Amino acid sequence: MFKNKTKRKLKEIIGEYRAKRRIKKDSKNRFKMIPDKKKNHKWIVIPVVFVLLFSLIVYTLYDNGRIVVDYVTVTHSQVPVSFDGYKILQITDIHGRKFGVENKNLVEAINNVEYDMILLTGDYMSSPESGDYWDIIDLLDDLDKKDVPVLYILGESDYTPLKTENLNENWNMCIYPKENNKMMEYFEDIGVKFVYPISTIEKNGETIFFTGINYVENKFDEVNFDVDKHFSICVTHKPIDYDVNARLAEVNKSRLHEVDYDLSVSGHTHGGEIRLPLLGAVYVEGKGVFPQEEDTKGLHSDGQGRFNYISPGLGADGFPGFRFYNPPTISVITLKRG
Repeated sequence: MFKNKTKRKLKEIIGEYRAKRRIKKDSKNRFKMIPDKKKNHKWIVIPVVFVLLFSLIVYTLYDNGRIVVDYVTVTHSQVPVSFDGYKILQITDIHGRKFGVENKNLVEAINNVEYDMILLTGDYMSSPESGDYWDIIDLLDDLDKKDVPVLYILGESDYTPLKTENLNENWNMCIYPKENNKMMEYFEDIGVKFVYPISTIEKNGETIFFTGINYVENKFDEVNFDVDKHFSICVTHKPIDYDVNARLAEVNKSRLHEVDYDLSVSGHTHGGEIRLPLLGAVYVEGKGVFPQEEDTKGLHSDGQGRFNYISPGLGADGFPGFRFYNPPTISVITLKRG
């Protein structure tokens, strides 16, 4: 009997020991099966960030390589009957960039749109010293339409000012070099006309005028031009400031003819170059961080019967040297009488 009691006791002790070991073992296994949440999150976040960055890079490369067309319509009572529906193709701010081999993609994009004339608004070269003016000459030569009028002005990347000139003071300037450069000479050879002092396009006996607002000579007196009767387009590289009346008053002090316009067409801003969804341009020179859209790109009215159009253009300049959420753009401006 004593032996039986001892055996039972021993079995109970061994059973308790084994049970404790099993519980301990199970506890260890259970802890091993429960993942470390911090480590697990780390390994999830890293691939997600990598995928997002890779997607952004791919999107940016794609977005910088494609070309979109910005179609805008300007309706104005002074548009001549013959120019109702007239389409102006604006090309601006290439900055020496090529789209495909020998600009094939850009040529195709232009050949796929309808237009009646071409308006070039500056910054064709990467810098005044680069000498890459042949790109814009070759581009014009490769287009299907050879018989349309082509007008142009220069931007600050196309022209090295003389010591007596200060481009920073000529923010709205239709830049007119005091000495012709090589690009201007080649433009002249192929029939591309510089907007100085006033250029005209005629159709069925009616005329529209292309002007600038910051000339150093009273050349307006040589042209029969009445701003109250004729539709006029002010062509500048940098956009017109929105204090237009003060600007025009200053210019008109030395004019016998009053200078005004119905539509201004410009570039320079690149649409802000870097844009964010819902927020728009991050920064524009002279306009600061997150500027108003009317200072960045697109068609806007000043509320006094004048329209201002800023094209986002095609290229990128300076830091960071690429565009984001802002594809390279050519513009087609349609004039409507109304």
